[in-house]
Amino acid sequence: MNELLRTTIVNRLAGSKVGSKVATLALIALSGVVSNVWADVSGNWDFAVTLGQLGSGNAAVTLSEGGDGSLTGNYSGQLGQTAVTGSSDGTEFEFSFNSDAIGGAIVYSGSRRDDGRLSGVVVIQGQEVGTFVATAKP
Repeated sequence: MNELLRTTIVNRLAGSKVGSKVATLALIALSGVVSNVWADVSGNWDFAVTLGQLGSGNAAVTLSEGGDGSLTGNYSGQLGQTAVTGSSDGTEFEFSFNSDAIGGAIVYSGSRRDDGRLSGVVVIQGQEVGTFVATAKP
């Protein structure tokens, strides 16, 4: 937890016994919130991809997030099977791979939603061409 936030809560509420108990409960609650802010995208995902006039389809994507925010994994879909690399900052993520069929890089960029799914945009050769929603596989 941010030390300034912790100090502020304690200083404002520590003046009474009730305040001290409230401060303790607030610190416990906020500690849980702060520790859950990082949205790890590791896992096996079913990506439902819509590419406008290019059509739609599904891809199986496996992602593994390193402690430094790096992403590695595999893509298996209409564009073949290939390794992916990327990064995550705990809120948003991005991964990409090169496709011979497209003749360039394909980038998936998005975030983890409150419902646990991933969603975002697909960029091909620098142009945003579609969207995706990914659901975790059991």
